[in-house]
Amino acid sequence: MKMDSPADIKLFATLLALVCLISCAEERQTLGQAYVAPQTLTVRSEISMKSGSVTALKHGDRVTIVDVQRRMVKVETASGSEGWVDSTDLLSPEQMTQIQQERERQRALPSQGAATAFEVLNIHIEPSRRSPAFAQIPEGVGVVMLGRLRAPKNALPAKTSSLVVERPQPVRRPKKEQPARIGFRPPSKPAPPKPPANWLDLSAERIDGAETPKELEAAKKKAAQDLAAKKTAEAKKPVVMEDWTLVRTKAGDTGWVLTRNLLISVPDEVAQYAEGKRITSYFELGSVNDEEKGLKHHWLWTTLAGSDPVDFDSWRVFIWNLRRHRYETSYRQRDLAGRFPVQVDPTEGKTIGRTFHITTKDDDDKFRKRTYNFDGTRVHLAGTEDLTGEPSATETQAKPNGLDTNKMESKAHPGWFRRQWSTLTSRFGR
Repeated sequence: MKMDSPADIKLFATLLALVCLISCAEERQTLGQAYVAPQTLTVRSEISMKSGSVTALKHGDRVTIVDVQRRMVKVETASGSEGWVDSTDLLSPEQMTQIQQERERQRALPSQGAATAFEVLNIHIEPSRRSPAFAQIPEGVGVVMLGRLRAPKNALPAKTSSLVVERPQPVRRPKKEQPARIGFRPPSKPAPPKPPANWLDLSAERIDGAETPKELEAAKKKAAQDLAAKKTAEAKKPVVMEDWTLVRTKAGDTGWVLTRNLLISVPDEVAQYAEGKRITSYFELGSVNDEEKGLKHHWLWTTLAGSDPVDFDSWRVFIWNLRRHRYETSYRQRDLAGRFPVQVDPTEGKTIGRTFHITTKDDDDKFRKRTYNFDGTRVHLAGTEDLTGEPSATETQAKPNGLDTNKMESKAHPGWFRRQWSTLTSRFGR
């Protein structure tokens, strides 16, 4: 083939370069696909953390793994950049699919109230400090609460990185058999020396000065008892627990945050009745117009005292007393084991009255959903429904105390005439 013109030479060089690129691409072997777990991930030019940055990736970005050195992996981004990252900051395709499915389910959960962040707050994939934080809530920004959970402070995340990348083993060609060489051969190794006749006495254990077999046996028994006692003491060591809240941001992202960094958006004139308990959810049950105080709302809330692994152990309904111009308790239940969600039906044009549903555990260890009607002053039990589905993710071992509907009693404040009549009857013994 003759190439007389410069155009032919240029075309031939282009084709040759294209063939080389195609052959190199075919020889390059990828080790798998992965997704970025944290909010931002720096891709570095070398394995060392002190090396320069190649690019920065965001949560959910897809990368291709091309090399691995123990825990560090070399990735190729969608833009073609290559660099090294820690494999613990990556998620496998199966994990990413599972997380997306959980988020779709969490977005449909009913709201359990609103809260604001004390400071910049990380949103984790799961309730664990060691799990990746894929987003942040700025200080003072509000979120919607969806659920809660108690977890050990130093526990490892359940969704630890399952990304296992192995370097492919190089193909080794079998060695050709070399013909036997005729010549000088070194002498064979001598046999190892035999142990001395008293090797048992020389290797006898000495524990705490034990010399005789009885003393040695007693010392071994004592050491085993001390080890068992140490393990028992470590098992009884209390585990520090933390409260986590499942939240949904304005952008629609769902994840777990530390509850202690959230401020529940309940009015202070109502929150003062919490009695040191944690408010886990709250709902509006209507409103009234007070000529002196303005527009006021009726409230339903759930609270939790102590460290019981339930979503709430009491709930309460507050009404605004127009005559006394203050909040008063209309209905209250305590010493129960409840789980989310607590649901309040839409108003549907109603100005007075609401219907809400609360799920609690009874003495037979079964959860039942009870429906209540609130008429603006009092709360009435409307029905009970047995639940046959699986418990919520936040419910583990609840308190055994059940809920007896026959002993429920309204706590509405009595009127002036009824209070005077009760005073008179109690004074005269009627």
